[in-house]
Amino acid sequence: MEVTPAPNGGFGWIVVFAAFMQHVLSLGVAYTLGIYYKPFLEVFPVLPSTAAWVAALHLGILFGIGPVAGWLMGKIGTSGVSFAGSLIAGLGCIGAAFATSIYVVIVCLGLISGIGTGFMFISSVTAVSRWFDTRRALATGLAVSGAGFGIFLFAPLVRLMLSHYGREGALLIEGGLAFQGCVFALLLRPLPRRSLRPVAYAAKKSSLTLQLREDRPNKLAIFDDEQEESIPLGAARRFSITENGDVPQPRTEKKQNMGDIVRNWMFWVFGFSQFLTFLSASGPLVFLYNRAVNDLSVEVMQAAYIISIMGIANTAGRLVFGALGNIFPRSRLFLLSGAIMTYGLATAISTLGTSFVSVALYAVVFGAGYGCMFALTTVVLVDHFGIELFGPIYGNIGIFRGFACIIGPPFAGWLISVTGANHTILFILKGSLGFCGGAALLLIPIVKRIRS
Repeated sequence: MEVTPAPNGGFGWIVVFAAFMQHVLSLGVAYTLGIYYKPFLEVFPVLPSTAAWVAALHLGILFGIGPVAGWLMGKIGTSGVSFAGSLIAGLGCIGAAFATSIYVVIVCLGLISGIGTGFMFISSVTAVSRWFDTRRALATGLAVSGAGFGIFLFAPLVRLMLSHYGREGALLIEGGLAFQGCVFALLLRPLPRRSLRPVAYAAKKSSLTLQLREDRPNKLAIFDDEQEESIPLGAARRFSITENGDVPQPRTEKKQNMGDIVRNWMFWVFGFSQFLTFLSASGPLVFLYNRAVNDLSVEVMQAAYIISIMGIANTAGRLVFGALGNIFPRSRLFLLSGAIMTYGLATAISTLGTSFVSVALYAVVFGAGYGCMFALTTVVLVDHFGIELFGPIYGNIGIFRGFACIIGPPFAGWLISVTGANHTILFILKGSLGFCGGAALLLIPIVKRIRS
């Protein structure tokens, strides 16, 4: 099967826009679940660790469902998976609105909506990666910046909806917003299939005739199933037409299975790094709002604005680091590692702050570093494993992310309950884990240098 070269533009920018909006809707919902944490504790008489399972299950499935989403994309395409995810996410939110038990909320908002947002997230990232090659870092950065924009919009919106319509009304509205993702899912079109074939092809595969256009000289004719178009001969140099006119056989890449992937030491380094990174990030994502309200006595609407600030920084981090990844392609791994270590260190140091300003400054650093991780992780994986393995690698890396997100928030809720509802120890621990996660990536260039 021939792989169509990425066009690096054209309709690809529409795909980037659609992926951006899917990130706004899916991760806007996922990353503001922490605002529901306190209302859940007020409505349902449960322990903090139990209420934390809503966000834990949602985030864990969102990032861990990659293998399932990857398999489905092979059957119904990125657009079909994204469309189904939007429906599932909306239905989960609506089901949680009518829940009379925290366990029903966990199933609807945690399990069902988590599956939906996971499908939306994975399919949109994959679609962008297929449409871009040389501009992949920039395109991916633009697409995933929708997550930060979603946090910016949803944090104050959820707080306002809770104030005016209560928990049930807020969840019903979020369900309706998730349904809008069906529209953008239809724009995640696959690459058009094309085949390069010569006008005349000798039986012995020893000669190639080029058809030249009189009105467009120095062009190589290309035929696809429906229309005829041309490209400059210089752009076809990758096909290696030899000096004596012989036509080489089509190049076939070695197919690798899951056994080859799991035997690759870099896969485990990336997986371990992502596990520590997401174990760290689950703390601020779920509990930063509650730390501001409970530990620092910040007013609830101001605390929501802190989450919005984190969203703005997240968007800026994705765009800036996505552009830097394009400008300095050899330094992408070091940019990623440095950003993760920085926000991990900032998470631990943030416990020294005692005011709204200090928490807001931390939100900027964490948001930018977290945004960088999403902007560069995809392109770093392509750099080290290739585009053909990107789908299965990214999906299986998601298992490490998902497992970290599932165990992180409940453990954090338990730690908060045994330390007297104080978040200091939690943030120091989470920050240390983040720093170690970023440092683990540095093992890759070190081991490569030793082995070479």
